[in-house]
Amino acid sequence: MFADRWKEILNTRGDEVALWHPGGALSYRALEAAARALTPQTCGRLGRFYLAQGDGPDITVALLAGFLTGRPVQVVEKDRSRRVPGCCVPRNVALVKQTVGSSGVRRCQFFTFDQIAADVDRLYDALGLDRCGVALAPLSVAHSFGLTTTVLQTLLRGLPTHWLPTPFPCGMTDALVTHEHVFLPAVPAMWKAWLISGLDLSRVKLAVSAGSPLTLELEAKVRESFHLKLHNLYGTSETGAISYDAAESPRSEASDMGTLLPGVSASVEHERFIVSSNAVGLGYDTVQAGELFHHGHHRTWDRVRMTGSSLSYLGCEGPGINVASRKLSPFAIADKIRAATGIRHVRIHGQPSRDPERVQDVVACVGVTPDQLTCEFKSKACVSLAPWEVPRHWRIENPGRPSAEGGLADGMGLAAPQLV
Repeated sequence: MFADRWKEILNTRGDEVALWHPGGALSYRALEAAARALTPQTCGRLGRFYLAQGDGPDITVALLAGFLTGRPVQVVEKDRSRRVPGCCVPRNVALVKQTVGSSGVRRCQFFTFDQIAADVDRLYDALGLDRCGVALAPLSVAHSFGLTTTVLQTLLRGLPTHWLPTPFPCGMTDALVTHEHVFLPAVPAMWKAWLISGLDLSRVKLAVSAGSPLTLELEAKVRESFHLKLHNLYGTSETGAISYDAAESPRSEASDMGTLLPGVSASVEHERFIVSSNAVGLGYDTVQAGELFHHGHHRTWDRVRMTGSSLSYLGCEGPGINVASRKLSPFAIADKIRAATGIRHVRIHGQPSRDPERVQDVVACVGVTPDQLTCEFKSKACVSLAPWEVPRHWRIENPGRPSAEGGLADGMGLAAPQLV
């Protein structure tokens, strides 16, 4: 139970710094005082709950408030609107994640405290986080990867977090000189940016990459420039961490995702990867046909080859778009463009980017004529899109003609693309 964990942390290090941030620092006792002063909100589906949204301290305090009182916590990215769960929520839910993932559909995912703790503990032990003095958090702590490797490690295992609002080198430099033996989890796009900037990472004890495929070239450059082994970590928001490359030597294959973590089992069924562990969540608020996400099992959208406990990544079949490790919904982007332009025929998908750390570019296929696809049209179409949702490529599709997949085009499946 959380109460016993938290009591032990307070008894051993209650007055020590738990969370650094640009405005100062908070001890474990100060975090508790802020959490107990926080007022819960009310939701018809969740009842009395805490909304964890905003900066790192806001999310940490809301999580602690929920854990201390036994009320659910819904974690929402700072730039997103909260989704009201579309179903009755199980009474034992402690955490609600709101994410797109590989399905391409923004939904809520439900977790008990025991499932959260299983993922946190598995990572702490497998990565050897007891050897680190602090987790540096330049990535979103509302995202599953950042959440489990930073602020949840603080609340459940007592590993302090230094939160940063951006991964920019100036803030990173100030944070790094403050600590020894730093644990630095980040996505490949961040590691590439730090390479280009020449950031001094000499105080990093453990470097981990997740969120999108890690290329051999980037891994090699990090080793050459920073004298660091960049460890590849693989997981999903539904399952938590799945596998880890714990070796100190460089990988020889870009597809290498290390080995299954202790307590995680997996299988391949019809080329889809199925994961089983005590960290797999309770399920979604809305379910699509053919999905498996309950009772400790989840069928991912990934294609993975297993050799014993070693995993090789073959690709992802899901419609979700991965832009520099940020998962986007093609359906939500299409809806925004339709609303802004009045064009019915809009289809959004991802295509491989020339920049491997960017992973994918957003492609917009619209049912307009060439003379309609102007700069003014594109500006109007993108007025409500976030910068990372803006299409990099536009294509004209003729509605009603047979598509490459077969059948006639409609609002989500169009035909005869013309690259513009």
